[in-house]
Amino acid sequence: MTRKPVPPNGRTGRVSPSKDWIAPIGGWRTDVEMADMPKDAAFQLDNFFPEANRVRARYGHGAFATGLGAPVQTVIPYVGVSNRLFAAAGSKIFDVTAGGVVGAAAVSGLSSARWSVQQYTNPAGQEYLRLVNGLDLPLLYNGATWTNNILVGTATLATQNVAVKAIQYTLSFFGTGSVTLSGAFAGVLNGTGVGNRVTLTFTPVAGTLTLTVAGSVTNAQLETGAVATPYVSSTMITGISDSSLLIAVTAYRSRLWFIEKNSTNVWYLATDAVSGTATVLPVGGNMKYGGTLIAIGVWTIPVSTGLQQCLVLMSSEGEVIVYQGSDPSSVSNWGLIGTFKLGRPLGTERCFLSVGADLAIMTTDGIVPITKAVQLDRGATSLGAITAKIGPTWRETVATAGTTSDEWQLASFPARQMAIVNLPSSLGPYQYVMNTETGAWCRFVGLAASCWGNWQDRLFFGAADGTVYEAEVGANDNGAAIDALMVGAWNRYGEDMASKFSKLIGVTAQIGVSTLMYAGMSFDYQTKIPTALLSTVENNAAATWGSAIWGVSKFPGLSIVRKFASAGGSGSALAPTIRALISGASGSVSEAAVIGGSVLYEKGSPI
Repeated sequence: MTRKPVPPNGRTGRVSPSKDWIAPIGGWRTDVEMADMPKDAAFQLDNFFPEANRVRARYGHGAFATGLGAPVQTVIPYVGVSNRLFAAAGSKIFDVTAGGVVGAAAVSGLSSARWSVQQYTNPAGQEYLRLVNGLDLPLLYNGATWTNNILVGTATLATQNVAVKAIQYTLSFFGTGSVTLSGAFAGVLNGTGVGNRVTLTFTPVAGTLTLTVAGSVTNAQLETGAVATPYVSSTMITGISDSSLLIAVTAYRSRLWFIEKNSTNVWYLATDAVSGTATVLPVGGNMKYGGTLIAIGVWTIPVSTGLQQCLVLMSSEGEVIVYQGSDPSSVSNWGLIGTFKLGRPLGTERCFLSVGADLAIMTTDGIVPITKAVQLDRGATSLGAITAKIGPTWRETVATAGTTSDEWQLASFPARQMAIVNLPSSLGPYQYVMNTETGAWCRFVGLAASCWGNWQDRLFFGAADGTVYEAEVGANDNGAAIDALMVGAWNRYGEDMASKFSKLIGVTAQIGVSTLMYAGMSFDYQTKIPTALLSTVENNAAATWGSAIWGVSKFPGLSIVRKFASAGGSGSALAPTIRALISGASGSVSEAAVIGGSVLYEKGSPI
């Protein structure tokens, strides 16, 4: 006799079906109808970062360098024989390489802490940092000292005029002659011998200082501050009437290139030079929409012979101007590729980010790769923007925050495949963050950043409280718990508008020893913060090999667990909701990652 399965009927039919759900590795989506979201999308993804096979709660952050005394507006990495990390705050630049409470400033007497920074290596292998900010004389760091000799022709000094501000300066030289100061300050510095260095510290009024030279004056140096630093030849950028007007810098084709503030002028130095005479390149004749230049960068494009670098300029009106070649003085070695219209840039020169060979541009229309900008009309660029998945939210954010804040910044953290959009602090401590491999978005909450920087595969941000923080480290947010929330895709599970009575949620996850993970369901497009605990409270530190007790101690790791929690509630559309609270040590991380799960519910009658 052959056995047959019992046919389904009112008594044997399953009352509580189970449906699977997957982690929203497709990221935060606001460009689709909530009722028709892809299964791998998230309705909300705060402090959970979408990776290729899971969503992971971001790691913590902690104070790295403190006591800078003013809002930190620029994080300045230097990579060379001696790797250094600097930060600009208020009127000073500090060396924060060692972390902790900062000491005396490396540079002081500045007018702004918001710098455009470019590292440059000359053919001799010397590594430099060149900084400009549109208010102060350009700065130069040579790997050992910040040098800023304002004078020109210093080997044997000649009479000259110098624009100065009402801050402290120090004049020094060797020789038997004298330098008489007039104009913005009156005084005389007399030499005492060929091998003797004499100095004079003074504070002029803002204006023009005349230095009149008599006799033998060699190795002269005029610099800001009260101390004469070791002599360097002139670090001035000449040719432009006032080099403090330079606002942005980039390295392109063995030259340093600059933008002049409130103008349509680009300036460039001689090949392999970091100072000296700059030559002007007027760009206004190629601009169709008016405005001034605000950003400069480099784009690499494939050509028949390999790769070719192009110089990219951005105007305040959203016009992109692209040049090819390396020498504007040569007709055969310079040419305009074209101009293209995008939305207005957000912020200033920090709206550019090099991503591989491409160049991403942050605009009111979204973040647009230049490869798309040159192919599409402006009306269609939002479709090609890498922010397309959060397009409506992007437009709302720009409408609320405006375009002019200096806190707008497009940054990256390649070690974790992150692109970071820093939002103005008027919106709160938020960043929009994208996985550069998958294009999936999320939002970081609780990082009150004013600027970002990378150094030695580590991520840092400056804050208004005069502190440099390190991000993506540790298992807490500077002592507070990391609070991450995930609301997955809304799903009717093929039951249309019928009510579902949720009963139980299963979660496949990775849960660290310092992580509390809660799970539940949200209903009918309203987020419900879960309170059902998936794991027991485990605040003990990670075990150490050699002292741990077998079967008792817990080791950090990425083991996958299957946990269940009560998920009571009802609605026609359901979304899995996970909250992770991470409160561990600053010296280790505690995983809180979600892979997927299932939900057990009871079907009700159609509405």
